[in-house]
Amino acid sequence: MRRESRREHNPVKAKSEEAATLASSLAPLEELGKRGSKNHPNGSIVLDTAELKVPKDFIEEEAPNGGLGLEPVVIFIIALALAFIAFITYLISIEPPK
Repeated sequence: MRRESRREHNPVKAKSEEAATLASSLAPLEELGKRGSKNHPNGSIVLDTAELKVPKDFIEEEAPNGGLGLEPVVIFIIALALAFIAFITYLISIEPPK
């Protein structure tokens, strides 16, 4: 049996009809030439987002939270960091001159 060369190799060639159907369903849209993607002469793929159907509850709306739109944990960490800086500054300021 002759091995096919790298140029002759077709990864979509299937031995059964079921495998061929599966391989064709897994092909990228730009190779299928289906609607929704427009192939331009320069090779770029431009998708039309106007036809994009997204469920209404797909994007969660954020409830307004504490100050400056930060999470409470972030505010706590910032407060700890500022308290540490203030403490070190105080220790430096009360140190007697040499």
